[in-house]
Amino acid sequence: MTTRAADATIKGYYYQFDTTILKLLELTSDTDSITIEGIEDIDINTATDSTTIQCKYLSKLRFTNSAVREPIILMLDHFVANPTNQLNYVLYAHFENEKQGNEPKIDIVKLKEILTYTQDKVVKQHHIDKKITDTQLDAFLKKFDFVFGKEFSIQQNEVLQKLKTQFSCSSDFEADTLYYNNALRIVIDKAIKKQKKQREITKRNFIKGIDTKKSLFNEWFIKLRSKKEYIKTISQNLKSTRALEASRAKIVFIGKEIIEANNIELPIETFVENLITKYYKLSSALRDAKPITIILECDESTLKEIKRKLINSCIVFNDGFEHIHFSSLIFNAKPIITKSSNGTKIINSSYLIKLISKNTLDSNLADIEAPTVFISFSKNDVSKQFTTRQFFDFKYCETLKDIFQVLTK
Repeated sequence: MTTRAADATIKGYYYQFDTTILKLLELTSDTDSITIEGIEDIDINTATDSTTIQCKYLSKLRFTNSAVREPIILMLDHFVANPTNQLNYVLYAHFENEKQGNEPKIDIVKLKEILTYTQDKVVKQHHIDKKITDTQLDAFLKKFDFVFGKEFSIQQNEVLQKLKTQFSCSSDFEADTLYYNNALRIVIDKAIKKQKKQREITKRNFIKGIDTKKSLFNEWFIKLRSKKEYIKTISQNLKSTRALEASRAKIVFIGKEIIEANNIELPIETFVENLITKYYKLSSALRDAKPITIILECDESTLKEIKRKLINSCIVFNDGFEHIHFSSLIFNAKPIITKSSNGTKIINSSYLIKLISKNTLDSNLADIEAPTVFISFSKNDVSKQFTTRQFFDFKYCETLKDIFQVLTK
């Protein structure tokens, strides 16, 4: 598949997800429901009505019979196979230069045109080949509606505005990074379930699932927004919660995959030195500032090499002597500091940062002083090992440079 075709496919998925979110928000009753990937892409079930929708985001400029033939055939065949159902059928298809309200009228003549095509130089007529009568075609058309879909960004903005209204958001940013992200996660989680019943959700449960009061970023959201925007978003999230204030005791957990990544742009010793400059720079840090604690998920030899680099860079760290015999008392001890003459700033400190391995943390968890803030950068789940007031789990940073941008932007 070419890059352009792959991009179009991904955009098509997002368009369907956005349409699903929009339809869920538009349901009038809390008990009304939608089934994702049911009979068609979206099945809507209310107390008085049942509708199935095929959603297409097409790259073609204009409506053509061939572009809508396959989805209409699928709907027609389902209708013919289920003559007693009370289902309504909708084809919701976007074309680049078509606007809602200008849809072609699909009567029986137009329908037969759509159902007629050439295959291997032979004219085919689906309705004749399948022995579908004019009476059946007429009956189908009474149940069928064709709607031009809105342009991608226009529809997505409509979704955001409805979320903003639903949850009384103070900004588009909040609606996007919190509620839209959670809505997207719920729809995708439902879409991949094997059982049809598991792919069903009521409006009440959808709204409840969105309103988690915390941002649960997911891979689809990152693909849509780009890593650059993701980093900006989570950095703003941290700032808004005041988690990065220098006076708060912070643990930064760094997963193995990040330590082993290509960190040539920001080597570990430079990363640590820059963090110190940001949060605990001598003669600049206020007297209540606290050194950051870094937990590294790596093997013994890698850990020793990292510490060797820090020593060569004259970075004094507290590791509780973990390579000899770990002492939680030494590790927990506050740094001995010298204050400026007016007592407002730290001009000297017995150590500048705390640093131990994940293995040491796991083995001595009960004896290590709990931080105020725990920030995890790892693709793996890291449990809330401390009873901290603030816990953040960021899974989509790939390098130390990514982490540094999150913690300092």
